[in-house]
Amino acid sequence: MINNRGGESSRIEQTTVLKTAFLSYYISMYNTVNKEIGYEDAPITVDEIYDFIQDLKHEGGKRVPHIRKEDISYCFSLLQMSGICEP
Repeated sequence: MINNRGGESSRIEQTTVLKTAFLSYYISMYNTVNKEIGYEDAPITVDEIYDFIQDLKHEGGKRVPHIRKEDISYCFSLLQMSGICEP
């Protein structure tokens, strides 16, 4: 359960968690597609994910949170620290 007593700080933390969960899913999807088309050893960049998210937003008609490149970089860092993603 999320405690809402933190005000602005709590809202920022909630937004960060939601963006990170969203990005983790789509980074995984992007990586899976890359592997299936033969790019399994190719590193994924912040710019690639940013472009992918923008395509989802504009061409796919998906509801997408406002994502900055810094959000993607932060998500990559979290995934690397947790051992899920390679540097």
